[in-house]
Amino acid sequence: MVTPDTIIRTNRRSLSLTIAKDGKLVVRAPKRLSMDYIYSFIKQKEKWILNKQREIQCSKQNNKELINYKKFMFCGKEYEKIEINKLKDIEISNDNIFVPANIDCQKLTVLMLKWYSKLTKDIIKNRLPYFINLMQVELTAVKIDNSKAKWGSCDSKGVIKFNLRLAMLPHKVIDYILIHELSHLVEFNHSKNFYAIIESVMPDYKKYRAQLKDLSFLLQLLR
Repeated sequence: MVTPDTIIRTNRRSLSLTIAKDGKLVVRAPKRLSMDYIYSFIKQKEKWILNKQREIQCSKQNNKELINYKKFMFCGKEYEKIEINKLKDIEISNDNIFVPANIDCQKLTVLMLKWYSKLTKDIIKNRLPYFINLMQVELTAVKIDNSKAKWGSCDSKGVIKFNLRLAMLPHKVIDYILIHELSHLVEFNHSKNFYAIIESVMPDYKKYRAQLKDLSFLLQLLR
């Protein structure tokens, strides 16, 4: 039987199950809800839980070189990490990404985050104006963030944020994210009208949305 890894009791009224990024089952329950009811509910959702956990394990196995930083991704392509003595900056060539040798994991993480942030800013600077003009929308500001859960967001004031890891993704997937967030300037929701706007700009957006879901593990890298 599936058992929860964590049970969080609060003043909430409903019971919820969440599969964390590492595959652990997190239960959020009302304070007075009995354990019998919780385990009964888990039993009802066992198939869904196991399927989600298998998906996460499969993703970990298929992408272990990226997760273990043996490789890094740029614009949807994987590059093998090569350590070079006396190298100060990240460099990329053919199928390799060159990083400074003899630095600890924390320093490499900081260096890679700065590198990805710069590349993401460059990509946005080059691509976003095209879609702004095409969609005839206006925004207030564009920011780069380090969200653990989102590739992009748009608030009611017209401020759009993009995750600094955007540069890891394939070009078309990046375009989908840009279009998605710009569409919120017209429809501040996820209604049928919202997705109709996306489809009018990118008719095959569902393909790239599916790719983005498969690449969601990238959000947890360099933490």
